Order: sequence, then structure tokens, then C-alpha cells
Amino acid sequence: MTRKIAILTLGVAAVMSLLCVCPQKGYAVNADPAEDKGNAAVATDREQLLLLPEPDRSAEDFVRVSLCIADPTSWRQDVLGTAGHAFLRLQCPYYSLDYCFSYEGERVNDNLHRYITGETKMGMFAVRTDEYIEDYRRWNRSVHEYFIDLPPEAEVRLWEIMDNHITDGITLRQDLNKYGCAITVVRYIKRALAGVPIVYAPSELDNLTRREIGYRSLSNHPWLRLTSMIFTDNRYDRFCPIDEKLIVPADLATVWCEATVEGRRMATYQGDLVSGAPIDNSKPWFTPMLLAAILLIITFAFAFTKYRWWDISMVVLQAIGGLVFIYLWIVMKEFGNAAYLVMALINPLPLLLWKWRKYWGLLYAALLLAGVVVLALLPHMMVDPAVLVLALSYIVIYSKDSIKGLAEKRRKAKLT
Repeated sequence: MTRKIAILTLGVAAVMSLLCVCPQKGYAVNADPAEDKGNAAVATDREQLLLLPEPDRSAEDFVRVSLCIADPTSWRQDVLGTAGHAFLRLQCPYYSLDYCFSYEGERVNDNLHRYITGETKMGMFAVRTDEYIEDYRRWNRSVHEYFIDLPPEAEVRLWEIMDNHITDGITLRQDLNKYGCAITVVRYIKRALAGVPIVYAPSELDNLTRREIGYRSLSNHPWLRLTSMIFTDNRYDRFCPIDEKLIVPADLATVWCEATVEGRRMATYQGDLVSGAPIDNSKPWFTPMLLAAILLIITFAFAFTKYRWWDISMVVLQAIGGLVFIYLWIVMKEFGNAAYLVMALINPLPLLLWKWRKYWGLLYAALLLAGVVVLALLPHMMVDPAVLVLALSYIVIYSKDSIKGLAEKRRKAKLT
């Protein structure tokens, strides 16, 4: 899909520039058809548009802006689509133009390692609406449209802003923290408003961090949620205004439908561009929490036996997980506090120092227990609760030898 979008974007960028950067006489800047990279159809469109009289750019209906929200997709189809997708639809009836502007990038499912190492790229594209939504029809994925009521000058300015971005091509690092679909829509609308404030109504998002908002949106994808919470960087834990929390497409539509701009409701639901069937995103029965609970029960069971193979197996897994974390720490561009907290639990040092655990095991277990208590009592979530349950297993493993040793000393002291 991205390749097709890139080809179309190169052709339409110059046509759309007529809306915003033409002099008042109606002539386009850089109107040489040769600059359209051989796209004869686009060159013809530009020539026809140049013959039209100068429109009233301050008219309410000169540019129409819509927020489009695509339903979440299955993680098997697109990992980055599990929370949905947001993009803008801009129409200019005078010039008979109708385009969707969307950030698109390489498919993460096919480039997971390149995505982790920050090598995958993304960029802003513009495609005719009927062509862009055809893919959503083929996927049977619903797309909901919301009319955005902005001042006329802001609507024209928005088209100019979007036009400037599509010429950059696929040059941006595929970073959802910086260029997530919903948050970029917010940024471009704010830039177009040029200081005109968006007045937000009270929302349930007000008391949540961005990490918690993202966590909630992935409630039916517990394994993906666990991974995203660990590797989301520190910016998601900072307190920020509501417009910086609109990282989930569905939340963006809900909040904007209650917001106002210059006393007028900002967004109004218009209907569906595509009416698809709901995707089965039911929660799997085997979750990180269930796995952590099973490991904890087995660890408790072996704590009262003389067998050590279970403890050694858990410590080996701890070391393997720690090596993976070290590798990710090296190759990833950013590493958040949550990842460092998990690395305090999942690391190879306990295996390397296993022989001398009687000297440090109890202290390490005490530190893990203190961390579990603090993280459980924090007003805002930092790590997935499954990580805290897993930590309890290692607290048992590293404390039981010391506890048994202390008990043995007391027993001998009583005998003497």
C-alpha cells in the first residue's frame, strides 16, 4: 500500500499547492509541468485549474476538513494498527479536490527487527479519498468520519501545512512517540489554528498518563501491551495537557466531539466512509498475568523441597531475558524508565553470582520486594502488573536459602 501511495503523492503534491501558495491572480508557484515528474494527467489538471477564476478563500466551504478514524485491526495484519488509525480528509469543492492525508510507513510485521533498531521509515502522503479508502474496503475495516469545524483561514492554512509535509517523502524514523497518527493530527490542527485555542471539556483522560492511556487501548492484546509498556520511553510518564494525551485515535474523536473552537463544536460525526465487519480482537486466554501466576505457584511449591532444578531453570531464564534486554538497550534509540525497572529484575548477574547467593540473595530479594511495593502503590502505572507477580517468584528463590539458614541457626541456638 505504501508504494502505491508514494507514487500517487509525487503526482498530486503540485496540484494541491494551488490551494494555498498561489498568488492572488491564480497562478501556481512552480507551475512548470515538467516538475511533475512526468505525470501528464496531473499537469493537465493543473492547467485546467489555472483557468478558473480566483475563488473566495475566506468562504466557509472553500475547504472542508474531516477527521477519519479507522477501526483497530488484528495484530497479525498490522501490529501498529491494533489501536486504530487516524488521518485527515481535506476537500475543496471549488477545485473538485478530495484527498486523504496520512502518515504511512513500512509494515512492522515484516520488518520487526528493523523497527526495533529504528531503521524503518515513514512519511506523510496524500491520496485521493476514493483510492485511499479502497484498501479499507478490501480489509472490511470500518472508517468513521467526523467533520472538523475550523475558521476558514485555518482550514486553508492546514492544507498548506499538509502539502509542505508530503513532499518530504519517506524520510522520518518510524517513531510512534513522535509521529503517531493521532498525535500528529493534533499538532497539525494546532499549527493551522495559529494560536486560536481549542477549549477542551473535562475528560476521563485528564488523570491518566500517556502510558496508562496506551495500556488501556491495548486491553485485548496483553502480550503486545506488556511489550509496549516496557519499551515506551519516559515521555509517556510525564504530566501533560490533554491535547498531548490524544495518542489513541478513538480517544481523539471522542474528546474533539466535546471540544470547541471559537465557541463552536469542533467535531461532529458525519457517518462512515467504510462500513466493515468488527474484527475479532478478543483477549487470548493465555496472558502474561496467567504465566506469571503459574510460575509463582510452582516456585512456591518447590520452595518447600530439596530440589534445585526449578530454581536454576528460573535463574537461567532470567539471564537469557537479561541478555535480550542488554541487546535491545544497545540497539534501541531510546530506553524508558519502565525498561530499566524490568532490567533490575531480568538480568544475567544473579546467574553469574549464583554460587555466592548466600551473601547477597536476601538483600537482592529485599530490594525486589521494596520495588514491588513502591510500584504497586504509585498513583500511576509504570509497569505491567504481570511483571510485579513475576518478581514475587524471584523474591522467593533468592530469599529462601537465607531464611532457611537463619531458621537453622536459631534451631541450633535453642539446642545449645
